[in-house]
Amino acid sequence: MAPFSLLPSLIRRRPGRVELSVSAATRALYVGLGIALVVTLVRDPAGSPFAIMFAIVIAIAALSEDRWIFDGEAEEVRRRTGVLFLSKSWAMDLDMVSSIELDPEFSGAEGGDPYAKVSAGAAKDRCALRLALGDGRTLVLCSAKRKRLPELRERAVAIAETIGKPLVEA
Repeated sequence: MAPFSLLPSLIRRRPGRVELSVSAATRALYVGLGIALVVTLVRDPAGSPFAIMFAIVIAIAALSEDRWIFDGEAEEVRRRTGVLFLSKSWAMDLDMVSSIELDPEFSGAEGGDPYAKVSAGAAKDRCALRLALGDGRTLVLCSAKRKRLPELRERAVAIAETIGKPLVEA
């Protein structure tokens, strides 16, 4: 895996459980850009209130959580998002999951997928990692430029092995 990848990190907490979580590189990018913005704003006397506001926003972004937890022992997939004690989570039984899909030619999320609400514009030259549900729906775990396909494949294999579901390359 690339050491400074902005793709979600694959974390193995214990046997039978893997997580996809915000990468350290992404958090470092938030903090670095935030510090640059705050330093720029502090230099302007009228910018001090904005500097304080942006410092708070960047601290919240750096502390935020966006995590998919695949727990083969508990037989569940859990999504956790939010900031510290304000985080929210939901879970589904593994029985609802039919497979893990690796899509090398991702064209966008389906209408009912929460990912469709946050992705900007049409996907071009992208690949994606998805959770295929038994009812035919899919949930996008993450997408990236097609050159990141091998890294997404590593994550897909680890998830599929952990939860005992097939890996399907669309």
